[in-house]
Amino acid sequence: MSSNLSSVNNSVQTGTTPEEDAIDIKKIVAHLVQNWILFIASIIICIILATLYWYYALPSWHVASKILVVDSKNGPQGGLSGTLSSEMGSLFNAKSSADNEIQVLKSRTLIEKTVASMQLNVKTYLKNGLKNKEIYNDAPFTVKIASYKVDTVILKKYDVVIISDNEYRISDSEDDIDIKAKFGQTISLPQYNIVLEYVPGASHAKKYEIAIQSPDGAVAEVTKDFNALLSDKQATTIDLTYTYSHPAKGEAILNKIMELYLVSNLQNEKLIADSTIAFIDSRIILVSNELNNIEKQFEQYKTKNNLANITEQSKSLVSSASNYYDKLAQQEIQLSIINDLEKYLNNPKNKNVIPSSLINPSDQSFGQAINSYNDLLISRDKSSLSYTEDNPVILNYDKQISNSRLNLLRNIATYKKTLQVGKQQLQQKNAGFTGQLNQLPNKERNYLDFSRQQNLKQELFLFLLQKREESAISRNSTISSSRVIDTAKSEFLPFKPKRSIIYIIALFLGVLIPGIYLLFKELLNVRIDSKSDIESITNVPIIGEIGHNSDKQSLVTGTNSRSVISEQFRSLRTNLQFVLDGSKSNVLLFTSSMSGEGKSFLSLNLGSALALTDKKVVFVEMDLRKPKLSESVGLSIDNGYTNYAISEEINYDFKKLLKPLSFNKNCFLISAGPIPPNPAELLINGKLEKLITYLRSEFDYIIMDCAPVGLVTDALMLERHVDLTFFVTRQNFTFKSQLNILNGLIKTQKIESLYIVVNDIKTQKGGYSSYGQGYYGYGIDSEQDNWLSKIKFWK
Repeated sequence: MSSNLSSVNNSVQTGTTPEEDAIDIKKIVAHLVQNWILFIASIIICIILATLYWYYALPSWHVASKILVVDSKNGPQGGLSGTLSSEMGSLFNAKSSADNEIQVLKSRTLIEKTVASMQLNVKTYLKNGLKNKEIYNDAPFTVKIASYKVDTVILKKYDVVIISDNEYRISDSEDDIDIKAKFGQTISLPQYNIVLEYVPGASHAKKYEIAIQSPDGAVAEVTKDFNALLSDKQATTIDLTYTYSHPAKGEAILNKIMELYLVSNLQNEKLIADSTIAFIDSRIILVSNELNNIEKQFEQYKTKNNLANITEQSKSLVSSASNYYDKLAQQEIQLSIINDLEKYLNNPKNKNVIPSSLINPSDQSFGQAINSYNDLLISRDKSSLSYTEDNPVILNYDKQISNSRLNLLRNIATYKKTLQVGKQQLQQKNAGFTGQLNQLPNKERNYLDFSRQQNLKQELFLFLLQKREESAISRNSTISSSRVIDTAKSEFLPFKPKRSIIYIIALFLGVLIPGIYLLFKELLNVRIDSKSDIESITNVPIIGEIGHNSDKQSLVTGTNSRSVISEQFRSLRTNLQFVLDGSKSNVLLFTSSMSGEGKSFLSLNLGSALALTDKKVVFVEMDLRKPKLSESVGLSIDNGYTNYAISEEINYDFKKLLKPLSFNKNCFLISAGPIPPNPAELLINGKLEKLITYLRSEFDYIIMDCAPVGLVTDALMLERHVDLTFFVTRQNFTFKSQLNILNGLIKTQKIESLYIVVNDIKTQKGGYSSYGQGYYGYGIDSEQDNWLSKIKFWK
């Protein structure tokens, strides 16, 4: 032990500071085990709370369904497929993008329709003690909101008690509402008027609760719990999922969303056909009027000129020229259609699709340009269901439509020039025949002109009638571009709450919460609690550890004293043999960081323990500012050191300062004397050195009880007369930061031989649990104490 203390003391003399200690797992485990009751109590409380949560928590089910979005390029396209020409089919079977359909499914418009259709802002609950359960189809009554009185509806809950099959009572203590009414009767509430209709034959309890919120709030709830995702990147199937606390109602909500979506999708498909029919109808009226005018003029011409048949001479010539007339008629038809389309497109306000089937199918590029323009119009209509008009997506579509319209106008201009060139060529051909016909009578030539115009208008009229019939058939046979693969189906068990997960979390929190509490308690503890607290701050060795003085007596060491704390003072006395030279008189100084740490108590009892070995001990009360040692032994502070320090006697008799102590004949006390106004000056006037010289010659140990070194410099003034300095710390009293005083004293070499004594150690504290539990039978004064000591020792 001597070598250990010496090595530590050498490190202290060099002024070194402790190194960062690694995490002490054993200390942590010991600290946790020491507080095992706290952990067990926390775990039990958390498990009880978890059980209550599991019982009262609202369960949730996953509801799933699947929709197929038909790709216009790879799949069937409704009623037109296989029935009409591909030209007309392109008008009604625009490409359905699965990504766009997901946005439509998740659109607020569709959710609002679902909420309004099923009145999802009204919920009915069955009251069962503290736990309310939502009911759906098995509710004994239905709730209908007749009208709203306010713009913003606040969530309200009403208690409903069924009195009989005809009557019920509705109440709300918050709004002081208590109404007795009959089923079917309109009830006026602050925010709305409602009607409760009785459901005959439904089994029912007595107490229910209805919750009514705003439709916007219900829309927000459905939107939050509803989701639509692509099943696979390579597929056009969409998985719909919905989370709800009632499986049957969740299935009904998801089925209603799909139903309204399919209806909306079909309406969009028919809207395209309606637009085409409207365009054809307007052309039929115009062509019909033109045909009637030509026929009337032709009839008047024949009547005026008495014409019934064409002469046989003109039959041959007419027969030869008929082919060129037909070709020219076709060119004029196309030019007429192109001119109408050009007028239609020149007006940017026209947003309807253009029937590509009216164009000659031989011009594929022009037809593709029309289809591209129609696709943009259809995509914009679908996107407008999910976005507002000023949304960047809609604005982008408008820009693309404008560019496509301009491009289409340029294509029309090019195609128109091509038709005009063809027409000119045919006209040149017909000019040759016209020259020959000039030889015929003028009447016959006019007759042919009227006939040609009549045929042209008749062919155009028949063509439009045919296309209109095809459009009407297509509209009635159109089906939605999407269809349901799997209807809504909920899982057999709710996905939450999970009992196993809840209990695992409860167990985890039961351990975590006290752990965090102990951690913060340790972090917030600024006072010394264990030996490791001291060793982590300073390298000054601990020479003694004194337990808690439960008897509150100033003197605990004596000839017949065998208590635990007395044995600890004897152990401290033994340790002094390894650090002091026993062949000479030694001066021991007790100081601390602040008052109240037990300097007087330790100095008195250590001196008493030394006196038990027949050593002469004198106590010098050097705490001139706040003396306590004299009071501890029941003596007055009069006639003490201050009397000597201010005395002018040359040969002072030191014996008159010595006061014998009653508890041991070898112990004497030099009191502090009256409290002086200048204590520090009395320690450096040279008289203290003479007193120490005298005491060394008369006593084996001189024990000085000095003022705290952390408050005043008295201890530093005495240090040159001292052989060993005790720095007293007190468990759960001394601040950790005050140990830095020791490091400063060592670094500046103001104190050479310095040791720490830890006072007032409580039993079973981390770092000190082995103290205060007995020394193998020593210090046991009764059979009961012996029994308790054995239990503590084995523990």
